[in-house]
Amino acid sequence: MALGALSLGLIAAAPPLPPYGEALACAAVTQAASKLAPDDREALDHAIYWSLATMDAARAEGISSAQAEADQKARREAYVGKLRDRDPRINALLGICAMRVPAA
Repeated sequence: MALGALSLGLIAAAPPLPPYGEALACAAVTQAASKLAPDDREALDHAIYWSLATMDAARAEGISSAQAEADQKARREAYVGKLRDRDPRINALLGICAMRVPAA
């Protein structure tokens, strides 16, 4: 009984699944940041969270995992250069996505 209540509490505490486009943007920008700072554990954690959220959103919207992976790769590569160039919009997106990662 207690385990069921705990499980229900965890499900209720989970943030709602973002739409695919939002999850994709966050996955790509956090992956790009992680790629630029490979020793930053928090950046890696954010990239993993958003990658999984993107795959869940893709599944929910009927997008294949292969397409979701290709979308992430293409967008990530575009964001790497923009982060290197300190594009203010991409830096703002990174900050927003980081704030949206649930606390452990």
